[in-house]
Amino acid sequence: MYQFENDDSQILEQLLREQIVAYNQAHFDAQRLPLGCKFVDENQQVVAAVAAQLFGNWLQINWLWCDEKARGQGLASKLLSAIELKGKQLGALQVQLDTLDFQAKPFYERRGYEVKYQLDNYPCSGTRYFMEKSLS
Repeated sequence: MYQFENDDSQILEQLLREQIVAYNQAHFDAQRLPLGCKFVDENQQVVAAVAAQLFGNWLQINWLWCDEKARGQGLASKLLSAIELKGKQLGALQVQLDTLDFQAKPFYERRGYEVKYQLDNYPCSGTRYFMEKSLS
């Protein structure tokens, strides 16, 4: 007999992630390869960075950030171009990311990304955009 329990812990979330990833690996012939690059200042402090992963034919951009003091200098554009090139060199044909309505949608659109899906009223009154771009 099974017993129901509430469990809001990160331990449970991590266990589920591990189990689902292990199950999925039997159906995918692809490994996740972490990719990233950054700009640092004279004190070696990160002022702008991008973190992504290659998964099969897809480059998934997880995070792209630029410190306020470093904005307006083209660093985010350089990071985006660099990570796209890195992904393409490793076999990515498409790139995917998501952004919120108050973040960088116009920035990505200027660089060829298109909205493929959007969640309205996210998380309460905003919009979350899922965007893609071909790398071929």
